[in-house]
Amino acid sequence: MKFTLSWLNNHLDTTAGVEEIAGRLTMLGLEVDGVTDRARGMEDFVVAEVIEAKQHPDADKLQVCQVNTGTETLTVVCGAPNARAGMKGVFAATGCYIPGIDLKLKKAKIRGVVSNGMLLSEREMGLSDEHQGVIELPAAAAVGATAVEVMGLADPVIDIDITPNRGDCLGVRGDARDLAAAGLGTLKPLNTEPVPGAFESPIKVHLDFTSAAAGACPFFVGRYIRGVSNGESPGWLKDRLLAVGLRPISALVDITNLMTLDLCRPLHVFDADKIKGDLRVRLAKSGESMLALDGREYDLDAAMTVIADDDHAQALGGVIGGERSGCAAETVNVYVECAYFDPVRTAATGRKLNLTSDARFRFERGVDPAFLVPGMEVATRLILDLCGGEASEPVIAGKEPEGKRDIGFRRGRIQALGGVEVPAGEVKRIFGALGFMVAETGAHWRGAVPSWRGGTRRGGRPGGGW
Repeated sequence: MKFTLSWLNNHLDTTAGVEEIAGRLTMLGLEVDGVTDRARGMEDFVVAEVIEAKQHPDADKLQVCQVNTGTETLTVVCGAPNARAGMKGVFAATGCYIPGIDLKLKKAKIRGVVSNGMLLSEREMGLSDEHQGVIELPAAAAVGATAVEVMGLADPVIDIDITPNRGDCLGVRGDARDLAAAGLGTLKPLNTEPVPGAFESPIKVHLDFTSAAAGACPFFVGRYIRGVSNGESPGWLKDRLLAVGLRPISALVDITNLMTLDLCRPLHVFDADKIKGDLRVRLAKSGESMLALDGREYDLDAAMTVIADDDHAQALGGVIGGERSGCAAETVNVYVECAYFDPVRTAATGRKLNLTSDARFRFERGVDPAFLVPGMEVATRLILDLCGGEASEPVIAGKEPEGKRDIGFRRGRIQALGGVEVPAGEVKRIFGALGFMVAETGAHWRGAVPSWRGGTRRGGRPGGGW
C-alpha cells in the first residue's frame, strides 16, 4: 500500500513529519516497507521559459530554442513537437544527471548547433513512459524555481505492508484513522453528503441468486450519470496515481482507481450505452466466458459472480471489468457500480483464473459493507466535478449483510498484557477514534465493532472479549 505524505494529510490533520509518521505506523503494526524521496537526484532541475523556437537549419524535426532559466538565456536544440515560444518546461543544465535515460548531460553540437542543456519529458525524469513531448508547466510557474517543488514531487512516498486482517488499511483514510487514534493528529471529516438525483435510472439492478448463493453479492448500489466528458484527469489526480506507480488512463478510470486507493472502495464504471437491458448480478453459467479489460478471455464457472446484461457477462464481480462495456474517450453515459462481494468467493475466483487486481486484493480481505451508499455519493461528486454530467437517483438492490457484533473488554487487561497503565479517558478516546462505540458498565466495557474492521467481522467469536 503506497501513498504520499500530502495524500495522507488530505485525511489527517497533523504537523508530524514523514519520519515520525513512518515510525508510528510501524508501532501500530502497519510495517513501513520504505519511504521514497521522489525528488532525489532532480533537485537541480529548474522551471525555464522558451523565449524563441526556430526551425533547425539542418534538421526537419529539430528546433533551436532560446531558453530563459532564470539566471541566463541558453541555446537548446530540442526535438519535442510541443516546444514553442512562451511555454514553460523543466530544464536540466549541462552537467546534470538525467535519471530516466541514465545520462549525464554534456554540452553537445547537434547538426552544427551547440546545445546547452535539455528540456525534459516525463520519461527523461523517470516519472512515466511519456516521451512524445516535453513537460509543460503552468504559465504561472516562476522561471528559475525548483521544478520538483512546482510539480509536487517534493512529496515522499510511504510504502507499508498490510497484514490480511487489516483490509481497512488498504485505503489512505484507514491509515489516517489509525494514526489519529495513536495521537498523531485528527482525522478530517469526509464529505458524503447525498448528491441529488435529477431523474430515475433507466438501468435497474437485479440480484439473481438462489438463497444458498445470496451471500455472493448481497448489496449493490448503482447510479446512471448522463452527459459526461471522459477526458484527461486534472494534474492533481494524475500526479497522485503516478506517485504510487499507476498510469493515468482517463478521468473515469482514474476516479475508480482513486476511490480504491483512497477509501478502499473499489468501483466499476460501465459505458451505459453498451449495456443491453438491466444489470443482473448472478453466478456465471457453465461454458460462459468474458473478455476482460486486461485483453484476456476468461472461461467462467458456476462458482463465480458476474454482473451481466441481457446478452453477456459484463464484469467479474470483485475482480475485473469487461472489455465489451468498458469506458472510452467517446463515452457520454455511464453506469457506476458500487457493490459488496463475498470475500471467499472473490479470492477463489481470482486464484482459479490466476487473475490479480487491486479490487480483488481488497475484496478478499473484506471491504466496508456499510460504505456503499456513502461511497457512491463520493464517487458521484468526483465524476460530476471532473467529467460533468447529470446523476440519476441511486439504484439500491439488496441490503447490508448481517454481521455487526460487539466485544467485551476489561480495562485491567491492558496492564496485565501490555505492562502499561492507560487512563480510562485515553482508552475511551482511542476506541472512539478507531470507530468503536463503547458502553461502560463498571470495569466491564463493550465495544461495537465498526463495519470497516472486516478481519474482526469474519474471524472473531460473537459476544467474545478480552
